[in-house]
Amino acid sequence: MAVKKHELVQDNRQLDLNSLMQYIKLMNEQPHYLPPPSELVRNCQDIVKCLSRTTGTDEQLWELLQSIEEFLHRVVSSVHTGVRHELITAVLDKFHSFIFDPQSDACPATSIVLVVLDGLNDEETLSAARWLVQQADHSPEAAGLRASLSCLYRWMYEWHGTPTLGEWVMAYIKALEENEHFDLLVEVSVDNVGHLFLAMGNPVALRQSVADVIFHIMASLRESAEALDRISPHVGTVLVNLAADSGQWSRQILQDVVDILTAMVDGRMELLKGDAQDMFKEKHADLMSCLERHMASRDCRFLQRPPWRARDVCLSVSSVNSHAPMRKVGLLNLGNTCYMNSVMQALLVTRPFSTHTVLKMNAVPYWSKMGMLFAKMMHSISTKLNPDEFFSVVKPPFFTKDNQHDSSEFLGYLFELLQSHEHGSDRNFDYTRPPIIVGRRALPHSPHSPPHSSDGEHSDPGPNRRSVSPRPGSSAAGSSSGLKRHGDPEMHLPLKKRLRMTESAFLRRDSFIDSMFGGVLLTRVECTECHSSSLSRDVFRDLQLAFPEKLEGTQHSVQSLLEFYCSKERLSGDNRYECRDCGGLRDAERSVLIETTPKFLILVLKNFKFEPKLQVQTKLMLSIHHNHTVTLPTVRSQADHSAYILYAAVIHAGTTLDSGHYYTLAKDNGQWHMYNDDVVSAAEEGQLSGLNRSSTPYILFYRRTDIDEGTAPSLEEMPPKVQESVMAHNKHYVETVRKMRLTRP
Repeated sequence: MAVKKHELVQDNRQLDLNSLMQYIKLMNEQPHYLPPPSELVRNCQDIVKCLSRTTGTDEQLWELLQSIEEFLHRVVSSVHTGVRHELITAVLDKFHSFIFDPQSDACPATSIVLVVLDGLNDEETLSAARWLVQQADHSPEAAGLRASLSCLYRWMYEWHGTPTLGEWVMAYIKALEENEHFDLLVEVSVDNVGHLFLAMGNPVALRQSVADVIFHIMASLRESAEALDRISPHVGTVLVNLAADSGQWSRQILQDVVDILTAMVDGRMELLKGDAQDMFKEKHADLMSCLERHMASRDCRFLQRPPWRARDVCLSVSSVNSHAPMRKVGLLNLGNTCYMNSVMQALLVTRPFSTHTVLKMNAVPYWSKMGMLFAKMMHSISTKLNPDEFFSVVKPPFFTKDNQHDSSEFLGYLFELLQSHEHGSDRNFDYTRPPIIVGRRALPHSPHSPPHSSDGEHSDPGPNRRSVSPRPGSSAAGSSSGLKRHGDPEMHLPLKKRLRMTESAFLRRDSFIDSMFGGVLLTRVECTECHSSSLSRDVFRDLQLAFPEKLEGTQHSVQSLLEFYCSKERLSGDNRYECRDCGGLRDAERSVLIETTPKFLILVLKNFKFEPKLQVQTKLMLSIHHNHTVTLPTVRSQADHSAYILYAAVIHAGTTLDSGHYYTLAKDNGQWHMYNDDVVSAAEEGQLSGLNRSSTPYILFYRRTDIDEGTAPSLEEMPPKVQESVMAHNKHYVETVRKMRLTRP
């Protein structure tokens, strides 16, 4: 006598556990009776449905599951091959219809239906898994693969009552590998690997098939620093529990655990250098101490297979590979903020600077904001970022909202702001406090802020006025000079360099800004009467290069502008020099050399000329050859550190400095790209020479040839707080994309 479907599962009513138990009991009491195939298939599907939603005590479930296992064993061994295939397919299809649902909370007892796989060999089980994965691949439920794998993992460490669960999970993983779902495998496995590893600490309840799956996962994640982070807190407990059991099974598990963990640690240590390696050792000191008590065999069979590496970076959250080329990320324009976006892209590819900022300055005011932006620019899985959180705290207070501003001026202000807080703490720092105005530059209150100047040249700027570097041709650091107004007579002198005698300034040894971009100018002024001379030193972070009168048949070049900048200059007339030896104003000659060369040279090409009548900076739009390499005129002791290579250029498109648009051409890892706000495209260095007349390189970034280009840190090397922020950003992006796809008609 068969129990009909409506007696087992009644539509629109709560599933009845008692009905299920009665049906199974009745069927087991009639070993020689089976319903017709179609009814049998439906009833087996109803068993899956009832189990997925069932509740009850452990005793009830165990009694029920033993009965179901007996029934399903009898069914698959009694029916002919065609019906058996149909039955297994129907059961697996219904089984996965529940665990595919991310909102489903299917009971782990549901996995007992996998007993239908008992009669299959490994290849047949894998074929069934392939069929389910491929079905999902070509349907709107492809996202269910992630939910189903997560559910299966959870059951492995929560449930020990299904003998075939491990075999099925392994087949499912292999099917995902064959279909190259490595991004999914990495993401879901990293999320669950901590719980799975902890299950190793109970070898009595651990089945061989489940242990094989966990080792397969761990070995496949051996390149993932995040996976190691999830495992690390449990290593001591698991190793102690395994070592306490003298059984052969526990000993084998212990050896495999030690082998795989040792490979994970060694792999990370090989990738990390210097400070990053020290941070890793400190972070995982307890783990490494535990491993030192055991000997790795180095011949673990699970390590013979290749590690998982995410293929689909766009949809992966946790699977950022240390060696894979990072996508280039653009920055949204927040309303004429291209002057900031262009500068930040150039600073990002200044790898020693951006890497240090991310790894070492994550608890320093303003630096931490910049480091978080850099980290997301390095490892965001989206193609564009909103820089508002960074821009809102670093925007110069004298910059008006939604107006175009000078990218060079922004860069100078940013360096001053960062240097004033290099040794501060971000803890409880109040970014909303009113800034202290220092000359034309506004710096928030800091013990490192330079003092107020009483120089009359410091004046409150009008709405359309722009600051100019303290020294013509340099953005001074630690200088006591003021910032010139457009109305100052000195601004209109035809000289290529304006005389400014100041007290000596030296590079700050404790300043990272100065260690990267700071150089020292040595200026010599010689009296033409008595031939006495005076020396002065100025720290610079950029050199602003003016254009001389072009001779017939010649072309300007960056190198010729540098040589012009450092050439001898006659000081006469209104610019005569006050000679202390002569005791009066005298004609003199001034010359400039670089006494200390910066690691990274920033050159600003002064393509603008101030028009007093219009009160605007008009553009010269002169033709210039942009040298790939330049040599700084230096003192003899610096001759070996005078050669530089171009790696980035901020370009201004427009006819006046107060309008137009900025974008950046930059080289990173051997490839040039154009960063035009949120649009990034491949480019070539030769494009610098093929720009139209109104598009001119404005800020050039050069790297000294003896300085290593550097590489971006992997996400795993970054501080935990930074990692979490990047991962949260990526997860939010993935969820947004998924929602958009689901709502797309």
